[in-house]
Amino acid sequence: MAKKHLSVVYVSPGWPLSNFPNGIVTYIQNLLPSLSDDICADVLAHQVGNDIFDESVVDLSKIVLDENIVTRLISKILYRIKTQYVEQQLCQHRWVKLSKQIVAGIESLEKQPNLIEIEETFGLTKGLVAATDIPIITRLHGPWFTHGPNVNISTQTDYYPRVKAEGLGIKASHGVSAPSHDVLERVREYYNIALPDAAVIPNPVLPVHQDLQWAYRSEVRPTVLFVGRFEGQKGGDLAVDSFRIMAQYNKEIELLFVGPDSGIFIDHQKFSFQQYVDKFIAETHIKNRIHFLGHCSSEHIASLRRSSTVTIMTSRYETFSISLAEALATGSPVVASNVGAIKELVTDGFNGVLAEPESAESIAEKVIALICDSDHMQMLSDNAIVDSRERFSPEVVAKQTIKFYRSVLNGC
Repeated sequence: MAKKHLSVVYVSPGWPLSNFPNGIVTYIQNLLPSLSDDICADVLAHQVGNDIFDESVVDLSKIVLDENIVTRLISKILYRIKTQYVEQQLCQHRWVKLSKQIVAGIESLEKQPNLIEIEETFGLTKGLVAATDIPIITRLHGPWFTHGPNVNISTQTDYYPRVKAEGLGIKASHGVSAPSHDVLERVREYYNIALPDAAVIPNPVLPVHQDLQWAYRSEVRPTVLFVGRFEGQKGGDLAVDSFRIMAQYNKEIELLFVGPDSGIFIDHQKFSFQQYVDKFIAETHIKNRIHFLGHCSSEHIASLRRSSTVTIMTSRYETFSISLAEALATGSPVVASNVGAIKELVTDGFNGVLAEPESAESIAEKVIALICDSDHMQMLSDNAIVDSRERFSPEVVAKQTIKFYRSVLNGC
């Protein structure tokens, strides 16, 4: 007897990936094609590209809620006041408003779903559980308590209300899935929740065609590639600091920095990328070998991964890191900080090299050693490609996902 065909709604911050480069959007877009034989999927996106016309995608921003004038006036007043209590009220207001938009989006679908999957942000699950009887799975993409301290957000008045809201949402969930054991265990410990039926399911990563895989090129200058925001969480400062050390040993090596400039706080002062380089790198000959490329298309990043000598990942914490997983899928030799879920993606000396956490010196030392050993780089590359296909290909992840969905429904 054939198993029941499931209908699942995915709530996404934006759609599609080409318009909204984001880890959550990447996760959903990579996963959906491999679910199609077992799951009928719809996407409720908080923003949708103007040129997108897809019946399975609902633009939540176009759903207008009927709020009375008193509610709107109170909201405007509260937004002008910054206290922790007020922020908690605003957080609750966001729950209610966004939950209502999501429920309205679901009601607009031709078929009511069996499940809703949503990220933990703002604790939306709490409001949805009260507004609908559809089982809800919370996907732990990046709980705020793991990120805020690294980007100077934990000092803001809305930090603790949001962290509390996310905990309440996780507790209210019918199921919880996580991309790594590390983030799941951190959530259990921080919120003191058992979550006995939670599942660890990695984010899916598209395999890379052989023609687009990394290849060693001895005839070109050695280049180090960093893909990520310039901010504390991603360790953008550590990328620059480690390159300064590399560049003192190797007079040809260059740094390609790809990602938005979100700025980094040092002693309560915010530095842009260029300001940071100007202040902390005195040597002109090293500055001239740093290339800030800003936001790049997925195609351009794929090309850079293929041609760069080494990719570095200097994050202070990661719940998974799709950027790192994509580098591994390409076969790019990787040097990554041994933090969070990175140690679950990279096995030191097998498919990449692990450096000491928050250590520019360790990262630089590992990179310098690696670029001098082409055989080691090729071995890491070959292993990374095979390992990525076996663990992170969408087909493998889809099977785990479907199994988890059915177990949640069986328990409801």
